[in-house]
Amino acid sequence: MIPILYDTNETAFISNGLGRLRDCISCKVTEERNSGVYELEFEYPVNGSNYDRIRLGRIVAVRHDYTNDVQPFDLVYSSKPINGVVTYRGVHISYRQSTITATGSNINSLADAFTLLESGEPSNPFSYETDMTSTAYMGAADGLPHSVRSLLGGMEGSILDTYGGEYEFDKFTVRLLYSRGKERSFSIRYGVNLVDYTDEMDYSDTYSAVIPYWSGQDANGDPLNVIGNMVTNDDTTYTGRVD
Repeated sequence: MIPILYDTNETAFISNGLGRLRDCISCKVTEERNSGVYELEFEYPVNGSNYDRIRLGRIVAVRHDYTNDVQPFDLVYSSKPINGVVTYRGVHISYRQSTITATGSNINSLADAFTLLESGEPSNPFSYETDMTSTAYMGAADGLPHSVRSLLGGMEGSILDTYGGEYEFDKFTVRLLYSRGKERSFSIRYGVNLVDYTDEMDYSDTYSAVIPYWSGQDANGDPLNVIGNMVTNDDTTYTGRVD
């Protein structure tokens, strides 16, 4: 399909948004099951009709799988024009869960784990579904603030480590399924050499807020966690991760 450009605050993805990128030269989506990688790359000419509208922080939505539904990607990278063509990269909107933190402890079931994620702050717009029922202690819920995305998977004792399953990311819905799709004999290669690019713009590691905390012992030797308030940088033009 032709990729559709949306503004950063779009949530419905049912209109033509800011315009369809009809001049797009190539478009590729890479999704690796349970690895956390779900990214978009496309090439667009500088003389394309919507070139001036493509900005980092905006969203590009595309169809790329059997569901025939669009999936949105936040634009986080643009290269210097090479022969009049710019390479853009985006990350699936589910990566926004890296900007949301949750703090909890004594999580002993998958249902409680999802309740913890839903309580994340700033307000969590994502919803969580599963076809599994599981009870087990979740080690990552240690009373300290962690990003919601890292609690899903990627850190020791995460939901994925504790309860298993396979993730499906669908716009603002996260599903943990017993099994997703079918086994196929193929592999996905991920990674692109960027050493020839100069004057790049890459917002993927931009931070706009931090939550300070300290973990140790009190004067009696008992465990003690001290968690501060979120500190934000209002001058940041792109909302990056909160870790």
